[in-house]
Amino acid sequence: MPGRIVGVLLACYLTGISTLASAGVIIGGTRVIYLSDKPDATITIKNNEATVPYLIQTWIDPFNNIQTARKPPFTVIPPVSRLEAGQEKVLRIMKVEGELPQDRESVFWLNIKNIPPTSGKPNSLEIAIKTRIKLFWRPATLNITPERAASRVKWHVQNRQLILENPTPLYINVMNVTVDGKDVPLNIVPPFETLHLPLPEGVNGRALVWRFVNDFGAISQDIKVAL
Repeated sequence: MPGRIVGVLLACYLTGISTLASAGVIIGGTRVIYLSDKPDATITIKNNEATVPYLIQTWIDPFNNIQTARKPPFTVIPPVSRLEAGQEKVLRIMKVEGELPQDRESVFWLNIKNIPPTSGKPNSLEIAIKTRIKLFWRPATLNITPERAASRVKWHVQNRQLILENPTPLYINVMNVTVDGKDVPLNIVPPFETLHLPLPEGVNGRALVWRFVNDFGAISQDIKVAL
């Protein structure tokens, strides 16, 4: 392909590591937990390039289609800024308006877009990179951790379906689930919800192994469940 590709357009979500890197910009976390009794939540970004600055744009999006009719009640400061080579900056997320449920967590997307400068060279292409990570709004009255929430999750099999019950007020961030050694697609379980998932073909549904992701982006050890 002629020219020079200096970026790839993508939106990514990664878990199990403490930072996210997109081109020369490093994001200091894979999720943000915003406790309701705090004035804000923060996350760092750092330009790891030696000479290249970036324009940074930040904003909050709804997490799913159900939320699209409502504007997320958050702002990110600064919404637009210049990140010099080698510079580190703190992004502040602040709740500004609107009511959110007090009996459970709410989840949104934090978007961070880094735009490189134009090189001015012929046949070159500079493309912005957008990274999105989960923002969890957690009422301070919820006295429970992801570890405790995961221990309360209930699994069973009925009519060739894997049934998962989350009786807690937290979102359960699932890393992976296997039944009899075969993968079951699952990413996140909302608070107080029961999910019905089809069993993989060719399994009896006897042994389940799963892992979750905690507030720091770390992946739990295998949790084994007899179905």
